[in-house]
Amino acid sequence: MWSVTLAAALLCLPARASEILPLEGVRAGMKGYGLTVVRGRDVEKFEVEVVGVVRNPAPGRSVIVVSLSGLGLGESGVVAGMSGSPVYLDGKLAGAVASGWGFSKRAVAGVTPIEAMVSIVPEEPVRPATRAATGPAVADRAALLARLGASSGEERLAELRRTALDSLPAAMPGPGGATLLSFQASGLPASTARTFRDAFVRLGATEANVELLGAGAAPPPATEPLHSPSRLVPGGALTAYLVRGDLSLGATGTVTEVFPDGRFVAFGHPFLGSGELELPVAPADVVTVVSSLFQSFKLANGGEALYRLTNDRDTGVGGRMDRPAQTVPITVRVEAGGGPAREFRFEAAAHPKLLPTLAGLVADASMTAADPTARERRLAFRVALDTSAGEIAYEDVATGGRAKEIAVLTTVALAAAVADNDLEDPGVRAVRLRFTSSSDEQRLRLVEAAPVTRTVVPGETLSVAIRLADRRGAESVRMVRLRVPEGTREGRATLVVADGSNATALRMQLDPSEPRTLPELASFVSRIVPGNRLFAGLLVATRGAATRSRTLEALPPTALALLAGAREQGETGIADVEARLVAEEIVPFDRPVSGAVRIDVDVERPRSRGSR
Repeated sequence: MWSVTLAAALLCLPARASEILPLEGVRAGMKGYGLTVVRGRDVEKFEVEVVGVVRNPAPGRSVIVVSLSGLGLGESGVVAGMSGSPVYLDGKLAGAVASGWGFSKRAVAGVTPIEAMVSIVPEEPVRPATRAATGPAVADRAALLARLGASSGEERLAELRRTALDSLPAAMPGPGGATLLSFQASGLPASTARTFRDAFVRLGATEANVELLGAGAAPPPATEPLHSPSRLVPGGALTAYLVRGDLSLGATGTVTEVFPDGRFVAFGHPFLGSGELELPVAPADVVTVVSSLFQSFKLANGGEALYRLTNDRDTGVGGRMDRPAQTVPITVRVEAGGGPAREFRFEAAAHPKLLPTLAGLVADASMTAADPTARERRLAFRVALDTSAGEIAYEDVATGGRAKEIAVLTTVALAAAVADNDLEDPGVRAVRLRFTSSSDEQRLRLVEAAPVTRTVVPGETLSVAIRLADRRGAESVRMVRLRVPEGTREGRATLVVADGSNATALRMQLDPSEPRTLPELASFVSRIVPGNRLFAGLLVATRGAATRSRTLEALPPTALALLAGAREQGETGIADVEARLVAEEIVPFDRPVSGAVRIDVDVERPRSRGSR
């Protein structure tokens, strides 16, 4: 049997590209062979017979339909993980196995002609341009975060679930049937695999493949055999990593061709359909082939990620063996039940449409590993991304049996707002996540707020007593002091004491302008009040207006008239602003707080001594 021993020997010879068989030279009945791995890294032959050529199943695309035999393919059918397996006819490279048909009674595959793959990776590296704006408007992302901050309980969870997969690209089916990637994971809890089932399927994993992702079916990588190539070779298994570190997750396919200058092509179909990208790549060890009535697939362990994917086209993927890929470090710190903190470290794909889901996935996996039996809980969390515009961070608290899901999906939402937007590349350098859980689900309820006086003088401090009760009825009192600025106009004012959701809604109502830059997004997110904070603020009347980009206060009548006229003529994004905050204070607690109180107070000019 032809094995990788020969391939290893060939590595010592000068590299050269295979001779190509043009599509026009392919005829029904032609016989040849293909190369793939069914165990370890040994590249082996399987037999191929051309059934025919399907012309233009997609614009400008043709598919060579072949029948496969040998290597147990008669029993397993075409195997997920064979994507990219090179097919040779008349001793020339004709294409790559790229697709198959579920429940097919024969091992019949669609082959992408090699002519369509050789140009996937240009010979000269292209200098990366400024990232094109492909995501939703940052204002829309900010509006979602504001709605989340202003809602609570089931409303928030429902909104998060609706938007959880918004950023994630959908796997692009091959023109000749379902694509043949096999997803592999180690260190992935079964519950996390179930939670992210829809994400895996959207990326191209089969249902059967997902079932085994969290089942620990693949053992740790074995010591590399001496005869196994450490470089990528045609027919060798290849893993494109999405996450590495305390958890490993990647998609396994097959190398189609390696060029003398270190370029390579694989898969024979798109992965994410994203054009240019950067993903870590490594040779893989195949553990076994799992047979399935619908779609058999390979189980594999990826090796050291020394190479990188750089191009993702409709006819396949390609990359270079010049250096490892750049990734984004993610650290997750988990403190559970008062025990010692555990820290988990990962390297995730920097792709803007993948990073949000990957951040959520490692958050879920880390919390599951640190606190596997938690049910009802109080979970405080902080999500921070280091970007070219500085840190953008969000923190909150969730309670109950869905607390972890809320925290995980909020992680996805913030990461998507930053990484996948319509602006320039945010330059995400790191993601830092912190989760602190407790089985004590006590909440506080705002019972009453009472100012020491109902009259306040500009330049002085208004003291407010806040009475709170826990779920057992035990009460406590906190004092809050608001300094009223000099120059505050006389008249009626409103003292507001409110929980996080009510305070966030108020803040967004007073300043409805939309962020247009990353620094503005960071400022916008910082105005969202967490659920374990109590807000106290003093509102006074004003005459102002808000446009999409800015909130303007104390406008003269002429300016107000101009904006009112623009609104009457149909211009959108202009709103009246009738109040502004002149003083505010945020009071932190160790548990969620609920409730809101409004009290009228008077701002008066101080009396002179002669008037007494």
